[in-house]
Amino acid sequence: MAKLSARSQSGTVTSASNIHVVNDPAGTPVSSKETFDSVVMSGALNPLDTGLTAGTNQDQTDLALTAAVNDVTTVANANDAVVLASAVAQLKQTVYNNGANVLQVFPATSDNLGEGVDASTTIDPGQVGSFTAKDSTNWISVISTPSNGVTLHTGSGTLTRAQMSNGHRNNVNAAATLTALAVDTDTNFEVYTIGAVAVSLKAEATDRWILDGTALDDADKATNTSTAGDALSCRYDSAAGATLSTNGWSDTGA
Repeated sequence: MAKLSARSQSGTVTSASNIHVVNDPAGTPVSSKETFDSVVMSGALNPLDTGLTAGTNQDQTDLALTAAVNDVTTVANANDAVVLASAVAQLKQTVYNNGANVLQVFPATSDNLGEGVDASTTIDPGQVGSFTAKDSTNWISVISTPSNGVTLHTGSGTLTRAQMSNGHRNNVNAAATLTALAVDTDTNFEVYTIGAVAVSLKAEATDRWILDGTALDDADKATNTSTAGDALSCRYDSAAGATLSTNGWSDTGA
């Protein structure tokens, strides 16, 4: 049968006799009332969209999500919103809220996330929403915290052992210096900047960072570029300290 292009298309399907939804076990033809926007195959969605900003209308006219995995990094106001693609059986979309406020997620018009037709659900900062369409209207919605853990920091402070272990993600949405405990063999964490704010990671008094291949002095700080999305990955190196892999952070001394 003829194949649908993976390009994004809009318009009413007027003749659907040879168009089928990919992965539909029943091979049911797409209704003539459906639009091409509703005929979404895995290849028709972008794999990943990052740096997304939620809309401020806080309704179904806000940012339409067009990727399988969506990283929303700016949620300026509580309940700013994004909108899923139109439901098609077995379609999946994942939404990460890496913003500073509660994120609303709306279904496309006439769809249902389990809260009622056209009603939204919410994702707290640091949480992720996984959405799977059961059919052309209804979604299964699961809101959870990633297994590696996420903490939102709104100011300076000392990291806990849990925040420095198991790939823990430390989101920071205000100017801050995060001070590390002495590293140990379980040290393995990330720092992620939400918004254009200055963030530093300071080593413990007797530890030193190896910043993108360069060894710093004991107790020095690694500081970002004050750009939203700045990121750092910290991994244990030796009893003397840890390695930092960054997108251009710099040594700013003790």
